[in-house]
Amino acid sequence: MDLDALSGVVAYKHTGDGVTTVTAACDRITIQHPLTEICDLELSGRVTYATGRSSMEITLQVAKAPQEGKKATPEDVMMTCQFTMVSLDPGTKKPVNLPPIRVENEEEQRIYDEGEQNSKHRKDLSKRSLLKQTPNDEESDLIHALWQRQLRYHDPNDSLRKPANVHFMDQTQLSTANIMQPQYRNR
Repeated sequence: MDLDALSGVVAYKHTGDGVTTVTAACDRITIQHPLTEICDLELSGRVTYATGRSSMEITLQVAKAPQEGKKATPEDVMMTCQFTMVSLDPGTKKPVNLPPIRVENEEEQRIYDEGEQNSKHRKDLSKRSLLKQTPNDEESDLIHALWQRQLRYHDPNDSLRKPANVHFMDQTQLSTANIMQPQYRNR
């Protein structure tokens, strides 16, 4: 929720106040270094791809907060994620064009090119969606294998149904019961 809110703030800084910006997708969340200690976090973001159409890609980063005056090191970066945001006209709710990104150096060009690849990948995935076409042979085989595995859960003699650490409810016994009431509600 915090990442979605931050992506909205970044989008509004790019588009201005005259449009409504909505989250179209949370495309990818990549965890580089899991959080293993209690520390302050720094959340940052930027628009990484916008061509002048209605959508933009926003990349966010969560890192351990660096000491004042310093930048986060790559080891401090815990997570990055990409959101696709779409700008709409507040009255008609139709997409509106937004300012494209101007690339000024090689690093920005690399980031822009990466965003362009992500955009192409999203479009390719949407073309192959099961909502738009039937499964191919490989997908059909996978769906069939999942269905067959699911059937094994109904076979009482199959170890998949009842691993060693699982007990059926009818083989358990109630030893204590407490009646709990909400603290601030009249009975």
